[in-house]
Amino acid sequence: MREEAVRIDDRLEATLRIPDVAPTAIVVIAHPLPTHGGTMRNPLVAAIARACAERGWYALRFNFRGVGESEGEWTGGRAETEDLAAAVDHARSFAPALPLGLVGYSFGAFQVLAYLARGGTADAVALVGVGTKDVNFAPRALPQVPVGTFVVAAENDQFGTADELRAAIPHARIAVVSGVDHFFVGKRDEVGRLVAEELARVLPVPSHFP
Repeated sequence: MREEAVRIDDRLEATLRIPDVAPTAIVVIAHPLPTHGGTMRNPLVAAIARACAERGWYALRFNFRGVGESEGEWTGGRAETEDLAAAVDHARSFAPALPLGLVGYSFGAFQVLAYLARGGTADAVALVGVGTKDVNFAPRALPQVPVGTFVVAAENDQFGTADELRAAIPHARIAVVSGVDHFFVGKRDEVGRLVAEELARVLPVPSHFP
């Protein structure tokens, strides 16, 4: 597989991971909180992109406004949903015949939920690290999580353990990664596999995929 640098709307920095086979879908991946070092180069985001490309899908990562070489200023999540929408639109224009998956990690997961709440759509969705506490470890109400949404949770997430997440969104389908906190160190490839397996329930994979 290989990667190419991409510009979205001439303002957002992005990278497209291209599989070694003819792609059968395209997946957009949103990164964690920029004020705490989150970028599209985050190791977990990269692991998810790699797992998606290994399935035979394009994987599009992008930097939210004000991050890396993306233009604009950070708005605390108010306008960043527009960036996600732009990335989805770019993916659909780039690969109009392909189904689309949407993945978000931490802040990116909340942006995915905001995008869906505003009427955005995707053929398949997976969320990682949806916390029940904010960055100051204060409890927070989660946005609406559609019934049946797939969520990967860290067993010992400092922003909301897997058990706390189950209590908060019992209608979600939660896969727990044991022995890790919010950053999934040592288990990032496992998270990528879980996400790719979930998306593959909907997104087509090449016929020769094992």
